[in-house]
Amino acid sequence: MTTSSHHAHHHKRVLIPILMTCIGYLCYNLNDAGLKFLLGKLHFSQLMMTTGSISIFYMVIYGSLREGRKTFRTNKPGLMFIRAALSQVSTFTNLLALPHIQLTTFYTLVFTSPFWVALIAAYFFKDKMDKHRLMVILFGFCVILLIFHPGGSLFNGWALLILLGAFAYSWQLLVVRKIGSGESRAFMYMCGAAMSVLLGLPLLGDHYVPLTLGEWGLLMGMGFIGTIGLLCISYAFQEAPSAAAVAPYHYTQIIWGALLGYYLFNEVPNVETMCGAVLLILAGLYLMRHETRKAALKPVEA
Repeated sequence: MTTSSHHAHHHKRVLIPILMTCIGYLCYNLNDAGLKFLLGKLHFSQLMMTTGSISIFYMVIYGSLREGRKTFRTNKPGLMFIRAALSQVSTFTNLLALPHIQLTTFYTLVFTSPFWVALIAAYFFKDKMDKHRLMVILFGFCVILLIFHPGGSLFNGWALLILLGAFAYSWQLLVVRKIGSGESRAFMYMCGAAMSVLLGLPLLGDHYVPLTLGEWGLLMGMGFIGTIGLLCISYAFQEAPSAAAVAPYHYTQIIWGALLGYYLFNEVPNVETMCGAVLLILAGLYLMRHETRKAALKPVEA
């Protein structure tokens, strides 16, 4: 393979998944802002059921157009169930905590996910843990401990719920990687959405509130944006040369989170949180640079 073709192959395998990751997390930001707004009016169980049903609707359309009959079957039912269950842990914890925490604080805690991904991938999926990756992971967790130290104003039960959600989300991403690119993405996310509906139903009780036309419009728009985000993230983690190569781009969420929090919810993040977020971004950029260089230098099989 020539040098130019090697670089072209590298660009396709690394840069395209990176772009998809950035688009996917921007969609997640918009979706989270919509959820935070609606959680001020609706019970979380109603949102689980409604957003789950809307996601199924969009996935059926996407699958029918892009994947045909493949949309409604799988060769890996066990992994599909595990991914769906993990997605419910992160969904449940985030819905509970989001109304009680600023968006910038929320994303700073979610930023532990790339570190969890790298650790889990090294231990369970045998990804090589070199000294650069280990150094960045340890640094990132030290930053989190400094910001959210026990006894500090930001350390509370809601913060711990977000950390639990980030851990479950990291496992979910690696299960997606294990499922691979041969399975239907639409089916994979329909499983998670169906589980949201089933889990939300017994929790709803008498919390149901009739939705206005504007709320239905917002929910349908969030469902569309969320579907785009899911597909982008799924593509990135299935096609990237390693999970850690795209995981650091999770950090782009802090920019949009700060802007959405300020303009939609009048949230002004404190200096401690923003400094910590900047340090985590720098750590992520270093890890990204290291992973990208390593992928570019890796010999390509003929």
